[in-house]
Amino acid sequence: MLESLAASKQIDYQKLCVALVKNLAPVFSEKSAPANFVGQMETFLTCRALASHLRKGVLGETAGRIFEEAALRAIFRTLQTNFSITDIKILFSELPYILRLNYPVVAEIRKACINLVPQLMNLFHMNNLWRDFNETYYFGEMLKTFDNYNYK
Repeated sequence: MLESLAASKQIDYQKLCVALVKNLAPVFSEKSAPANFVGQMETFLTCRALASHLRKGVLGETAGRIFEEAALRAIFRTLQTNFSITDIKILFSELPYILRLNYPVVAEIRKACINLVPQLMNLFHMNNLWRDFNETYYFGEMLKTFDNYNYK
């Protein structure tokens, strides 16, 4: 019985790895159309979390890092497209986890988010969305604390 349970878990891990490859495929091509990244923030954030989890056991360090970095590059590419306020809020909720990672693309994500903060604060201020305004202000302050962090 334990063997069949282990086999079924292995199949689930294989399906998860296939899903990672499928969802992150646009990242591996520099000529991938921006349309492949529009509205995909939640998918790429999920891929990053999954790759991080699988890196610790199933995929191993090297493959896990490749997938995790690909997911981070996908997140960055998504920031270069038309994204929604919801996409940014989801990203901001994951930023504390992302900013701790040692990948060069993390610095680019941080810079892109820093550039978004004043625009978002202005938008929230104009629409009297004070809670969102305050949250965005605090995310901007958090981003500043990572100013001297050395991404490898």
